[in-house]
Amino acid sequence: MEIVINNVIAFKYIVRDIETGEVYENTYGQKPVEFLVGKGRILPALEEALIGLQAGEQTKIVLQKPYGDYVEGNLVEVPIHQVGNIPLETGMILYARGKNGEALQVKVKSFDDEKVIIDHNHPLAGKDLEFKLKVTSKRQATPEEIQHGHIHPANKEEGCGCGSGCGCH
Repeated sequence: MEIVINNVIAFKYIVRDIETGEVYENTYGQKPVEFLVGKGRILPALEEALIGLQAGEQTKIVLQKPYGDYVEGNLVEVPIHQVGNIPLETGMILYARGKNGEALQVKVKSFDDEKVIIDHNHPLAGKDLEFKLKVTSKRQATPEEIQHGHIHPANKEEGCGCGSGCGCH
């Protein structure tokens, strides 16, 4: 049976830069990624590529800048004391809070004794990427998963990751 909306699927993938061939992520040899189809939990183009496949099938897709353009205006200069006593390295990832309290992943572009240049672009912004995808399993979502918009693990001790109050604990 083909993958359709409200299926829970597990898949493995390799993401590589079209221009350089550099592999950015490879989940083969790891636990597959699981998600509920149709709830916007992964890149829309990846989800679209998976719909219609069956467990065991694989596909490749090329996406033109799926994380948007690299924007020079997303470089921000901050006083070095704002990063605390962290030993800085160019290219390292830091975590910050956004305007609405959300967690942000940022990269140290450069620094000196007085300031740090922080890059707020997604690490893959401006890159054309190839995704090699392999569906490892598929099942129909439970009514609760469909209602909550995410999967619930078979092992209830793991929790569903949705926080308190959704009624799935």
